[in-house]
Amino acid sequence: MDTQQPKPNNNSANKEEVILLKIQTKTGISFNDKVKAVTSYNDKGIFDILAEHENFISVIKNKIIIHMLDGKDKEMKIDTGVLKVISNEAHIFLGLTDINA
Repeated sequence: MDTQQPKPNNNSANKEEVILLKIQTKTGISFNDKVKAVTSYNDKGIFDILAEHENFISVIKNKIIIHMLDGKDKEMKIDTGVLKVISNEAHIFLGLTDINA
């Protein structure tokens, strides 16, 4: 008689919650990697983008905080940008307009 019990499949419990972040400027892609979360600011205040976030688009300002998989944070000061979240990917577009125009 086999006494081994089947192990439960807990793929969702072991799966690391990540979101793909791409930051693009006029000159090209400056960041393209999986992260834990992204924090930024809009006219309503501070907000976070986490894995499996609902589709979302916003004008962002002040700064972006990238919460890396290793637990460290990277902060990037910005003037303004556009953040679009769709299908567990966050796309940030910076420098789309010329402030002096």
